[in-house]
Amino acid sequence: MSVVGVAVVGFAVHGVINEVPGTLEYVLTVSGLVALLVTLRPKALPAPIAFAAAASAVVHLAGGLVHLGDDVLYNTSPGPELLRYDHFGHALGIFVGALLVWELLVRDAFAVSRRGSPVAVTVLAALGLGALNEAVEFVATLVHGGSHVGGYTNTGWDLVTNTIAGLLAGVVIDRRRRHVDCQVDADHTSASAA
Repeated sequence: MSVVGVAVVGFAVHGVINEVPGTLEYVLTVSGLVALLVTLRPKALPAPIAFAAAASAVVHLAGGLVHLGDDVLYNTSPGPELLRYDHFGHALGIFVGALLVWELLVRDAFAVSRRGSPVAVTVLAALGLGALNEAVEFVATLVHGGSHVGGYTNTGWDLVTNTIAGLLAGVVIDRRRRHVDCQVDADHTSASAA
């Protein structure tokens, strides 16, 4: 979380010095999400998930607070609309969101039930987070039109990338789950043989 702390402070200073609109909103949102995460999970996350969460926070802060020319990074693309930075940010956020939902809320229930359905619930929860984000973007557009959120086409692509990222996260979680199953079965087999 120290990486996120440094990023938040750095982007806050950058935003204030350069008078970037939305700086307070971005900094408060990321800070609030970190506080929620710490409240839900006081012990350290597995290193890959912690790294991915920190990367997602940096990607989102940069997306809204770094300007390239007359626009923010979120609105840049090296090619077609699908490759827009905003969609990359959404995909990463939903992927990491699914991993966090699994780690914080579902994994222990899976350990008890040993059923695969919690993976599907995790993916659906991540997609719900994506839908919540789209609602927030919609309200931000109504409150101040300069929020760089985009129109219906952008929302549609955001939903597509959210879905792809959620499904990919489900595959990763399911593979981790199956790996844990294999380890548990091997432990039971070796204990029975002893």
